[in-house]
Amino acid sequence: MTTLSRTIRWFVLFLLVTLSGCAAESKYQVQLVWGTDEPKAPASEMKELEPDVRERLRQLRWKNYFVVKSESASVGSKEAKKVTLSEHCAVELKELPDGQLEVRMHSIKAGGEVKQVANRTMSLKDLAAGKLIIYAGDSKDSWDDAWLVIVRAEKPAPAKP
Repeated sequence: MTTLSRTIRWFVLFLLVTLSGCAAESKYQVQLVWGTDEPKAPASEMKELEPDVRERLRQLRWKNYFVVKSESASVGSKEAKKVTLSEHCAVELKELPDGQLEVRMHSIKAGGEVKQVANRTMSLKDLAAGKLIIYAGDSKDSWDDAWLVIVRAEKPAPAKP
């Protein structure tokens, strides 16, 4: 075997090892949403939820949905990503080896005490197909309102011509 062919083999082996360690990150959109029958958002900075998602929520009881906060999260296969949505709410996203996304809901109490309150999983294939992970609860401030946390796969940016 020549020195050149040995060098090429080592270079190919190096590339394979390097590229196998570079796991692609998936992107998810995490939103804190306010559900209400009121026609206007409770705060001026809140925007209406996107029409396609709003239509999918029509089966729920509220007429209007407003985005309180929206965050994009890149999640790799090795570690969880924490997203703080408000002073009272955070989520943790983690891709599991079995092809599922795990979403852990956390309540943040006064003084910074964090408590896990729920855990949801969904297959990465279902998320890529447009399905949503939704966790919701009643508002303690307004009897007829609710809050929702929606997690979905981010759509890839359209290719530039």
